[in-house]
Amino acid sequence: MANTVIEGIVTCGHGKQFIVFAGGVYYRCHLRKKVKFATDQTTPVAVGDDVMITVITPEEGVVEEVLPRRTVLSRPAIGRETSEQVLAANVDSLIIVTSVANPPLRTGLIDRFIIAAGTGNLTPAIVVNKADLGIGPEAREVIDVYRHLGYSLFVTSVVNGEGLDDLRGFLKDHRSLMSGHSGVGKSSLLNRLVPGISQRISAVSALTGKGRHTTSSMELFDLPDGGFVIDTPGLKVLGLWQVDRESLAAYYPEFEACRDRCRFTGCRHLAEPDCAVKEAVASGEITRLRYDNYRHIYETLSGPEWQ
Repeated sequence: MANTVIEGIVTCGHGKQFIVFAGGVYYRCHLRKKVKFATDQTTPVAVGDDVMITVITPEEGVVEEVLPRRTVLSRPAIGRETSEQVLAANVDSLIIVTSVANPPLRTGLIDRFIIAAGTGNLTPAIVVNKADLGIGPEAREVIDVYRHLGYSLFVTSVVNGEGLDDLRGFLKDHRSLMSGHSGVGKSSLLNRLVPGISQRISAVSALTGKGRHTTSSMELFDLPDGGFVIDTPGLKVLGLWQVDRESLAAYYPEFEACRDRCRFTGCRHLAEPDCAVKEAVASGEITRLRYDNYRHIYETLSGPEWQ
């Protein structure tokens, strides 16, 4: 088997070391120099990448090539905002995990993740977890808003099992990434969705000689019914790659029907007079919740010259 070249998938990374699952085996791999210099991105290899490796020993290999990426979840690199940091690759769905309470349900991060999914060609889906705590009026409004917009949304509870079968069905045979605020119950969900996840984490940690998330923030697990799910740590904020103030409105599809009725071409939908989007908000055609998120995200972005 030594010196055999096989295809695998990157399941996690620890500094300069990556774990690749290939042919039913986890290999501890480093990169050929040519792979490091093949791109100007800060992440030449990301979790979810399909790669070709040369097997060196029963537990070790070398990444020879990163195969073309179908999709990416990216953000501006920390400290280098003009450089792209790829968080994960080849993901079909981005699962945005929230909770009805503890922490409270915040829609700003939902919108940021939906936008990030759009820039990388991922399909967003929303999980509203901890349903056993009770669905109050505010949470019900959020659920209704995003379902009305056509997003897949699952109301779940690890305590009583609500919604878990539907979520499993959505994840089946797909590559999905699961992320959200700290404390929303994502780890508990993963423990229900991926039996034996603790043992798998321990096995990979033993292979690398390091604990989980020592350097990497992502880890990929295969699902019992087919497909993969990538776990991420809780995020407080998500920087948006290749999104500026000029392009932001395009990620709010409910604005599209109104834009041509605005008085000014290139209307920002903020302080301009005769803005059809603001009129639609006032009439209830566009929800105040989504419009307020748009305004807040707009203020956090730089102008179009930023990228």
